[in-house]
Amino acid sequence: MGLLVLGVAGFAALHLLAAHAGLRQRLREGLGRRRFGLAYGGLSVAGLVVIILGWRAAPFDAVYEPPLWGAHANLLFMLVAFLLFGQFLAGGTWRQRLRFPMALAVVVWAVGHLLANGDGASLILFGGLALYAAAHAVLAARSGVALSPLGWGGNGLGLLAGLGLYALMLHFHQTLIGVAVPLSGS
Repeated sequence: MGLLVLGVAGFAALHLLAAHAGLRQRLREGLGRRRFGLAYGGLSVAGLVVIILGWRAAPFDAVYEPPLWGAHANLLFMLVAFLLFGQFLAGGTWRQRLRFPMALAVVVWAVGHLLANGDGASLILFGGLALYAAAHAVLAARSGVALSPLGWGGNGLGLLAGLGLYALMLHFHQTLIGVAVPLSGS
């Protein structure tokens, strides 16, 4: 479980540092925009790899019994999370209204998964990332990041992107994550 805790904590710390606009700007200026982007992206991917490896290695220790409907409710939560993620990716007026669609997507994703899973590793992963995402939104809001004006054209593209990514995740969840998605009434 230690690897999972390390992955979640490292990923959260990296992204919380970047949520502070002033610190992020100083790092960009110090490293250069390109090197900052490469380092940030590389460390983010490394954090995700550590999280996945830690998740797969964690023992199943039941903490609570999730509701019978939790796994199916998670499908709806995931649809909402991917639609929010699509808005983050595509940009548009809805992204500006939501202000932090990626943080909202992570919280919705995490809550959905906590409804479907009741083990210790799930609490660490989903609970930890939900707390991180909420903290990220608060820190970013306090840092006073100005939003650049966006047109409405990204709204539809964001919906399509979210739906497409949702379909891909449903199809490849078993392969990528190692857990089957309950699509039938069982």
